[in-house]
Amino acid sequence: MTSESWTSLDSTPGRRVFFRPLGITETTFYWSGLNNAADTLMHIHLRTTQNNDQDIHSESNVLRSWASVKRRFPLIAAEVEEHEFGPRFVIREETVMNLRPDDVTFLEVNSFHHAECLVKDIMDGPRLLSPQLLTRAYILRRTDKSDHFHVLIVLAHCITDAAGTSTVVRTFLDTLSSRIEPPYIPLGERVHTYRALECNLGSKDLSPVKRRWIRALGYAIGVVRFSRFKGGHTLPGDFRKSTPHTSAKNRNHVSIFSRAVSSTILTNCRRHGITMNSAYYALSQVALARVLCRQYLRGQISEEEWEYRKRQPMYVLGPFNLRPYQDDQTGGSGDVGLGVGIAPYVLPFMPLGEMSRGDLSRLELVNGAPDFPALMSFDRFLLRCANVKAQVQNLLKHPRLVDICTSTLRLYWAAFGKNVTLKRLKTRDSDHTEAGDESVSFQSLSPIFTQVGATLGDMDALVPTDYPLPPEHYLSPLCSTPHAYRAGYPSWSPQAAAFEDAKTPRLHVEYWCPQPYTPPAELYLGASTTHQQLQYFSCYDEHVFSEKIVVEWLSELKDATLWYLGQPHGNETLSQSKL
Repeated sequence: MTSESWTSLDSTPGRRVFFRPLGITETTFYWSGLNNAADTLMHIHLRTTQNNDQDIHSESNVLRSWASVKRRFPLIAAEVEEHEFGPRFVIREETVMNLRPDDVTFLEVNSFHHAECLVKDIMDGPRLLSPQLLTRAYILRRTDKSDHFHVLIVLAHCITDAAGTSTVVRTFLDTLSSRIEPPYIPLGERVHTYRALECNLGSKDLSPVKRRWIRALGYAIGVVRFSRFKGGHTLPGDFRKSTPHTSAKNRNHVSIFSRAVSSTILTNCRRHGITMNSAYYALSQVALARVLCRQYLRGQISEEEWEYRKRQPMYVLGPFNLRPYQDDQTGGSGDVGLGVGIAPYVLPFMPLGEMSRGDLSRLELVNGAPDFPALMSFDRFLLRCANVKAQVQNLLKHPRLVDICTSTLRLYWAAFGKNVTLKRLKTRDSDHTEAGDESVSFQSLSPIFTQVGATLGDMDALVPTDYPLPPEHYLSPLCSTPHAYRAGYPSWSPQAAAFEDAKTPRLHVEYWCPQPYTPPAELYLGASTTHQQLQYFSCYDEHVFSEKIVVEWLSELKDATLWYLGQPHGNETLSQSKL
């Protein structure tokens, strides 16, 4: 039996059961999820646009829509079952076709702030998912505004990634706002589109033995590359001996630019031949340098730590979409499933400019630190962007690209994997500040990654703002032109009533934000464009990083973006912003 095969345990109509072992990457995230370190919560704020459509968030319509999504993407209804040969997915037809008590929960909130507080309470509480429940939804009805409501969707990382999650969200919202139900792909056919990532990456024509050898070679290369990462540094934090074994206290902050400023920033990226992904790594680095300079000048960083940080490179881990490299796209490149690896990048020493010359008395400070051109000129900013771009291009040219990305992911997540999880499940979490839990220097945690994350691009393309999707939209189930990201729908011939129904927008997305459960001590920084507005979102472990220092860093990041990409560079005037 191979991990790409689904096997039927029971072929009784209505009670069929299918199973297959988890792939290597799926297993990695499964164990990390049990350690409360690899789930994602999607928070979507919605508004009904028609006065007579208040029943959109009625219990009957919500349950109908969630049942439809499960039938369209049966992997979200899967369970994980422990087996002597390792964990395996089990998909039961009864579970796919019927709702369970915990599939959907209805609650009431009296404001947007109340909804945000509820999200925080959920993130701080016990894990919402289990091996028997890999996806669930919450509907938060607003008592202050009857036309507003919130949807929270929680998904286990072992069954999905950013592309798959956006598909679940989009499909649910489209179904919720539509009175038409397109047909489904038969379950017996549908489950076979969910193959393990490693069995679907550039090895379609190879024998199982050759696949294993190639995978082993890629893993060996990945181990060698990963072993080169020594030292590094990140934001100042409270690192303790218990940190690797204590669940993160997940917090997030979002910083949004106006539409006009976002357009200017992206236009300047194109003008200078850089991508926002390579730019934001350099921008976050100079923002971090400003934070550290300010702390050093205030005496909050010792001379010894300062000298250490000056000599250290900065390491970044960026999620890497492997879906374009898969052999079989039967389910569509936007289907539910796991298709991601991790790409490691190395940034040079933090930019210090005049600060590195040692004569602090001559420094001109802006808000307690040297301003951006004094730390890194615009030309040097472009050089650092080119450095990241070159690393990406070299990785893309590597013949073992996919194996390097999947092995890097396994190596990074191994610290939060099976052994740590089993130990925690036996002892449960102790208090983070328990007696005798000594602080440790971040230098002892080598290697330490400055941040994890990447830009997600224009998310309006994957999670549009209005529903149902108009018939001409390429992701609409009514669109006759095939598209790889439109997954879960068979070919069909809609009736005229379906097109008429989709012409009236009924649901508008006011706001949405992903909130991943981060591993201990992780500092996640993402960027995306939604509603034509560029936004940064940071998710972090508050046991380690204080809210104050993360907000300070994000403020510096926003200012750095404005200075380097929000203005012409004949006039070096520092642009200030407020979160």
